[in-house]
Amino acid sequence: MSELDSKKALLVALVLLVLIAFAWYNFFYKDKSEEINRLRGKIEELSKYKRELPVLLVKYKKAQKEFKVYSKRLPLKEEIPSLLVKLNGIIKRQGVDLISFKPRKAYLAKNGLYYIKPINISIRATYVKCGRVFEKVARMKRLFRVVDFTLDNPKIVGTNRVLINVNFSAETYYFKRKVR
Repeated sequence: MSELDSKKALLVALVLLVLIAFAWYNFFYKDKSEEINRLRGKIEELSKYKRELPVLLVKYKKAQKEFKVYSKRLPLKEEIPSLLVKLNGIIKRQGVDLISFKPRKAYLAKNGLYYIKPINISIRATYVKCGRVFEKVARMKRLFRVVDFTLDNPKIVGTNRVLINVNFSAETYYFKRKVR
């Protein structure tokens, strides 16, 4: 019987060894192996980024310079006070009277990337001076455009000058800020 007991003991030991090996594989090796493979993939991905980093830095610096140029034309905020000062300077240099400057509520453009800030402006000028004001406004660094205007109430001043009231709507633009 001792031979039979030793065979049973050997069989139990073998089954126990297989169970321990199975448990070790499922609870330790398999998880660690998957984690090692995942980390290897991450290392390869990061190595790729490391190789591309110098090129990306050059592109980033170029994009920053371009952004500075464009943000002067399309800033990150309304900047109505500074715009009023610039516009008032243009109007005064042309010898035109600023009657009113009324900003309206900004609204989001259809594409959702920037806001449009409408402004109603009234001036009193000759037709030629009004044209010069519009020309100077069009040449501003800041994006600012006249979208609609009316001429009314002409008054003859002197022998060959006619002053008119010019009411126009203008639009200025600014980037939509991302909420974080």
